[in-house]
Amino acid sequence: MYARRATIVAVGALLALAFVAQVAAAAAPERAAGRIYGNDVLWATFVTGDIPPGPDRSFNRLYAFPGTSLISVTDSVPGDVDYRGGRWQVFAVSFVGMEPMQFSNDADVLYHASLGHLAISAEPVRYVSCPLFSL
Repeated sequence: MYARRATIVAVGALLALAFVAQVAAAAAPERAAGRIYGNDVLWATFVTGDIPPGPDRSFNRLYAFPGTSLISVTDSVPGDVDYRGGRWQVFAVSFVGMEPMQFSNDADVLYHASLGHLAISAEPVRYVSCPLFSL
């Protein structure tokens, strides 16, 4: 009886793992041609549209690099407790004391800004909704 129960539990666990793997491996939608870096991971995205400003706590920050081909960087991604589902305050970042380079996390962006290598707009330049998907 215990052997049968153990087998049923093992099969259930395997099915659950297979389901989780299938969900994790789900491809991003075709329209998710955009890319955003967050926590050193490259994510797929698409902009669903501009949205009106609101309370700071209802948005995450997105650092964009206008005039370059660099990929934007965010301060939060799916799985983070503070992730707001793809609602972004977009801040423009310009290179002041260094050559343009790709960042993959917000800590590096803020560190270089503190050194005077980057200038970050004081206010958001745009508010957008764009969800993140695993690549």
